[in-house]
Amino acid sequence: MLPKRGDAFAMVHVQASLPLRVQKEVGMVPVRSTQLSITAALALALVSGMTAGCAPPSSKTSTRAAAPPVVAETPTIEDVSDHSLPVEKYLMSPTENDRIERARSKLIGSCMKRFGFDFTPNTPDYKKMSGQVTNRYGPTDPKIASSLGYRQAKRQVEEELSPVQPPLSADMKNVLGIRDESEKDAPSPTGDTYRGMRIPDGGCAGETDRKLTEGGGIIQDAEVAIEVNFRNFERSTADVRVKKSFADWARCMKGRNFSYKTPIDAINDPRWRTDTPSALEIATATAEVECKRRHNVIGIWVSVESAYEREDIKVNTKQLNEVRKGIDITFKNAASVVGA
Repeated sequence: MLPKRGDAFAMVHVQASLPLRVQKEVGMVPVRSTQLSITAALALALVSGMTAGCAPPSSKTSTRAAAPPVVAETPTIEDVSDHSLPVEKYLMSPTENDRIERARSKLIGSCMKRFGFDFTPNTPDYKKMSGQVTNRYGPTDPKIASSLGYRQAKRQVEEELSPVQPPLSADMKNVLGIRDESEKDAPSPTGDTYRGMRIPDGGCAGETDRKLTEGGGIIQDAEVAIEVNFRNFERSTADVRVKKSFADWARCMKGRNFSYKTPIDAINDPRWRTDTPSALEIATATAEVECKRRHNVIGIWVSVESAYEREDIKVNTKQLNEVRKGIDITFKNAASVVGA
C-alpha cells in the first residue's frame, strides 16, 4: 500500500513530474493513458486529504540484499535546501520539467491551431519547484514551522501545480486527445477526423509526446527511479539508526509535552486536517524542528536513506543509466522547440 496522507506530506516533492499535465489541468485523462508519477499522485492526495489506496507499479528490477548499508559519515544537517538524494539524478529536475513542459505546451498549441483551435495549455512554473528533500522529512525550517505548521507542501502544490485552464469543448477534447473520466478505459480510437483532417493517434497530446521523445526519450519519471525513491524512504524509516534518532526525538518532544513516537506520527496527527494551522499545530511543528536539530535527526535520516539508495542504484545501474539517457534526449528535443 502507498503511504497514508501524512506520509505523503513527508515524501512529496513539489517538483513532481506530471506527464501530460494538460489532462490534470482540465480534469481529463489521455486517450493513450500515461501514468501519473507516484510522487505527483501523493501531492494531489495531500491537497485533497485523501489516502492513497494502491501500491506503485511493480517493475521487474533487481533488489539488493536486506542487510543495512554502511554509512561512512553522518553530517549535521539543519537546512535541507543544500542537500539532494542520489536518486534525483534519475528523476526529472525542475529545470528539465520546465523546458519539457514549455515545449509540450508550444507543440500542442501548434497542433491545435492546425485544426482551427486557439488553445495553448497553461503550465506551472516548474523552475520554482523544489527537489526531493524539501518536504520529505516534514518541517525542518523553524521560520516556516512557526508560521505554516505542517502546511508548506500543501501550499506549494496548490500554488504551483494548479494553473488556470480555460474550459474545452467536446471537439477540442477530441482533437487534443483527452477523455472524460468515465471514458478513460475505452479503446483508443484510430483514424478519427475533424473537419476532414485526420487527428493524430492520441490527439495533439500524443503527437507532441512522440516528437519530444523521438530518439529514445522519456516523458515522465521512470518506474525504476520512482521505486528507488519510494522503496528507500520506507527502508530508511525502518532502519535501526533512524529509529534510534526517532526515539531521541520522541523523548525531546515528550519534554515539551508532545507525545509522538516518530516525526511521521506528528505529521499524521488528524488535528492538522483543517483549513488553517492552529496554535497547537504551529507549536508542535516548531518543537519538532527544535528536537530534530537537537538530535541531528535529518542528518542521520538523509545519510541512511542515501546509503540505501546508492546500493539500490548500484544494483539497477544499467536501467537507471538508460533512464538518465532518456531524460537527456527529451530535454535536448525540447530545446529544439523552445531554445536552451
